[in-house]
Amino acid sequence: VVARRKAGYEIRNYEPYSVCTVEMKSSVKANDEKRAKTDAKVSMPQLSGASSFGALAGYLFGKNSEETAMKMTTPVLTTNAGLDVDDASSAGDTKEMSFVLPSNYWAKDGTTRAPQPLDGSGVRLQRDDGGTRATLMFGGFANKAEVKERKAQLLSLLGGDTDYVMSEGAKITLSQYNDPFTPPWKRLNEVSVKVTSK
Repeated sequence: VVARRKAGYEIRNYEPYSVCTVEMKSSVKANDEKRAKTDAKVSMPQLSGASSFGALAGYLFGKNSEETAMKMTTPVLTTNAGLDVDDASSAGDTKEMSFVLPSNYWAKDGTTRAPQPLDGSGVRLQRDDGGTRATLMFGGFANKAEVKERKAQLLSLLGGDTDYVMSEGAKITLSQYNDPFTPPWKRLNEVSVKVTSK
């Protein structure tokens, strides 16, 4: 829910929701045969994040404890967006990719009721408490340079906000709403960060 529109960004309130998440590791290869049992094949394995996407898609498409396929949802979320995997690791943090689970798994017990990830997939289920976020929308491809620029833009705008400040320890999240084949002029992306009232 949009709480307030500002020049260039929005303050939004989110209800709690559940996600399936995987750590993005530079050592994982999209064509690793060991992961064939847990990951979905991706059409463009050379793209950044393809192995993480494959692990999450595999879980959603039925490579899980119940062999149950679930609907793919948008957006695809990436925390610590704009950083290389190795940069995030050297800073003592991780870069993660998440898919939002279908809404019937958003309740407090949703992650225990949902089909569980297979051992070795690297996928884990977690609940996000929602909350208030500052969000900046942009089009085109969300490459590393573009995300860094949009992240800096959001933080600069938020620095001048008289009502909200970035929450302590908050991470920048990139939200991507389109598949890789969508042309740049039709793409929707967002960078966001959790905020608290001043």
